[in-house]
Amino acid sequence: MSIAVLRSIKPPLRNFLVNSIVFCMASTLSLFICDGALSLFNFPPVLPQRISHPKNFEEIRNNIEFHYVFKTNDHGLRYRNIPTEPAGSSHRIFVSGDSFVEGEGIDEGKRFTDLLEDEFSTSSESVLFINGGLASTGPLEYGRLFQHVGLKYNPEGLLICLFVNDVADTPAELAQNGLIESYRFRSGIKKHAYSFWPHIYTLLQEVKFRREYRNKTRTSDFISAIVRQAEKQNISPARISAWRASLPQDLVKAVNRGEFNGAILSLGLLYPRFWSDSIDLSSDLAMKKWQNMTLLLSKILERAEQSAVETGVVLLPAPFMYDPKKHSEKNPWIIAGTEIHERWLWEDTELQKRLRIWTKEKNVPYLDLTALFRKTIQSNKNPDWELDGHWNNLGHQVAAKAIASWLVDQHVYSFIKNNSVANR
Repeated sequence: MSIAVLRSIKPPLRNFLVNSIVFCMASTLSLFICDGALSLFNFPPVLPQRISHPKNFEEIRNNIEFHYVFKTNDHGLRYRNIPTEPAGSSHRIFVSGDSFVEGEGIDEGKRFTDLLEDEFSTSSESVLFINGGLASTGPLEYGRLFQHVGLKYNPEGLLICLFVNDVADTPAELAQNGLIESYRFRSGIKKHAYSFWPHIYTLLQEVKFRREYRNKTRTSDFISAIVRQAEKQNISPARISAWRASLPQDLVKAVNRGEFNGAILSLGLLYPRFWSDSIDLSSDLAMKKWQNMTLLLSKILERAEQSAVETGVVLLPAPFMYDPKKHSEKNPWIIAGTEIHERWLWEDTELQKRLRIWTKEKNVPYLDLTALFRKTIQSNKNPDWELDGHWNNLGHQVAAKAIASWLVDQHVYSFIKNNSVANR
């Protein structure tokens, strides 16, 4: 705007425009100065990737069905501290997966990884099953954990334990370079803001992340936090009202106390196809996530092969695939509106079929535990927590026994011989 044009404008409006221009220029300059100051204090221009749990962390975790001590080592794993370099006659297998591997609700020493370690180790030779479980994640996150933490332990083997919901937990968008690396997409105003003030943009993202994480994990008002998310997703007020009315108030109170998994109640509103997308792969979004998941898994296999790490894959079934009680109208997943199908109890699901084909193409040993857990239920044994759905002690025992036999019978790892179990 030229000086002549400014002079032709009436004084009140002219003063407002001048003040606005000065304010914008001063604000822009201040942002550049602040961004430079953050850079001088070594504040990162991008959010650091969260690879593992906090290091050397300990807390007692209470749930309405269980309580246990959660403790991490100096690499942020729920595993004891050991030297990164193997010593003596020992072998190491890094076990990747989500909360079922981590051992949600189970004390250390009773998880299937601990039981496998006891099964194959003797006083003269040890086979360590290093627990690389990372709750509430998928192959992107625990693949990254294997690459940046697991390989530090110099393992000879990698055991990838896929849980059924890994499909839904895989992002629909991935970076084109290094699939296990950072994936951040910016467009429009966000893209330009980051290009000018990367440190300030990152600081604001960090504040946003902490607030959202706190709302999801430590909220004392679960319903309000989920309603806000639903409104951002443009979910109709009628659906939100119906969801609120359906919720068991005792479980809502438990979520607010931090004693129940809020996702069991919230996904019926925010992502009702969570399980059907994972098991049936019946939507365009599900197929995109499946393709991305297999890309990520292929990347993990490639990284393992580069480090001469032998690999095996195990599918851990969801309770909806083997336990009829989980299809009761009293199940909180169903009450809250999540899509569940009874045919999963007996059919060979689309996910199972595709995983068999994919692992065969990749020439990687594969074990599907679904049939075994169906037999366990048929023998009137309960391998999981009734409401939470994670395995209880019996579930970990069943899994450990099956995996141990498979490792030996199928020669999954060359350093575990056919007579290993018999000798022990």
